[in-house]
Amino acid sequence: MMQQAITLQTTNNSFLITIDKKYIEQDVIFRLMNRIRLEYLVKTVDFDENIEILAEEIKSDWWENNKKRLLSPEK
Repeated sequence: MMQQAITLQTTNNSFLITIDKKYIEQDVIFRLMNRIRLEYLVKTVDFDENIEILAEEIKSDWWENNKKRLLSPEK
C-alpha cells in the first residue's frame, strides 16, 4: 500500500491533517500554521469599513515613498 504525503480526515468539529515528514520540511509546516492562525484571527476581528480606507492610504503612502527606489535602476 502506497502512503500519501498528506492526508485529511474530518470529524464533526475538527480536521486532522497528517503529513509525512519525508515530503514536507518543518519550516513549511510552521509557515502553514501561521497562515491558518492569521486566517482565523482575521475572521474573528470586527473591523468596520474604515479599515479598508486606512489600508489604501498606507499602501499609497508607502508606494509614494518607495517607488523611485524600486523603479530606478541601481547605479
